[in-house]
Amino acid sequence: MQTVSYDIIIVGAGPAGTSTALALADSGLKVALIDKANFPRDKICGDFVAGHGIRVLKALSPALHEKIVQFPQKATNKSTRLYVGEHNPMQFDWVLTSYTIRREHFDQLLLDEVLVTGCADFFPGDGVKEVKNTLSGIKLTTKSGVELSARLVIGADGAHSVVARQMAGFKVDREHYGGSVRAYFSNVSQIEEAVNEVYVHKDVVPGYFWLFPVSATTANVGLGMHSRYITKHKVDLKARFYNFIEKSPVLQQKLGSASIQGDLAGFGLPFFSKKFNISGDGYLLVGDAASLIDPSNGEGIMLGIISGQLAAKTAISAFEKQDFSAAQLASYTEAVHQKWWKEMRNKAWAVNRFADQYWLLNAIGAVGARSQTLRSWLKKLM
Repeated sequence: MQTVSYDIIIVGAGPAGTSTALALADSGLKVALIDKANFPRDKICGDFVAGHGIRVLKALSPALHEKIVQFPQKATNKSTRLYVGEHNPMQFDWVLTSYTIRREHFDQLLLDEVLVTGCADFFPGDGVKEVKNTLSGIKLTTKSGVELSARLVIGADGAHSVVARQMAGFKVDREHYGGSVRAYFSNVSQIEEAVNEVYVHKDVVPGYFWLFPVSATTANVGLGMHSRYITKHKVDLKARFYNFIEKSPVLQQKLGSASIQGDLAGFGLPFFSKKFNISGDGYLLVGDAASLIDPSNGEGIMLGIISGQLAAKTAISAFEKQDFSAAQLASYTEAVHQKWWKEMRNKAWAVNRFADQYWLLNAIGAVGARSQTLRSWLKKLM
């Protein structure tokens, strides 16, 4: 079978992969973008796209940014309301514009921009069987038997990344991993489209429950928890999800007459709570494939978008120097760690130290409603 040659192969067409492709649009490099799914496709997620990620997308493609702004099926997020125990909620207002938009829609908007600009050849519906580094460069074989070659592969293929496993030797580390469940509810009552809701309660600690509106009457509703606790205590996340809704008077007002759309589905969260080696000979890892998920709030889309931008910059430099060695590509790992590691290390420490101390969290909830200083500190963890 004839091998098709490229300069760069990006595996995964989610936000991290498409952002990488868009950042390479003016590089003159020949790029392949492959994904195991056919689009449009859903992706189990909280659907929240933080303002910093939106700002980077605007820099990468003003046309794409305008399409996102004009897209009607989303909620523009301006605030987060934090419910701790039975105390009055605390509200945190944000400066940058953020959105809650179904991943089925958001990922398609990004992919469409890649296709419109022609910055990558797209291979949908075909997963990676094998990817390896040879003397002549990267050799990749898909499950259908398509063979591609390149000087560089960028793994953007999610929490169970084939590229991360085969090129970097990644394994699931339950000490730095989380589990979540999510469903959409329609006919939701008493919600504000611009306000995301987070619930910290003894019945969900050491995790949190979320309700993120995607319209005036529809919401993304979920529950997340650290895998270490799930495994140790044999937690059934789905049962806990429904039990908390049943017991919560506030959620009964909002979801008591609502209808679930589809199934309650689960997904994994590889946390950026230790320094991972996300670059090496002939490869870079971005987004969830690089375990770039905030350990305090589960945010991953924004980190995926920005890591794609950083990976593209590193890739362009590597082609200018014709050097695809681990030493050359290590500048990407250094850039990611410099940008986020201090913040993520501190967040991981706080989560590991206090997330299961409900007595303390409850006390913080009681004081936070009256203390601006405490609310400012809490805002940094969100």
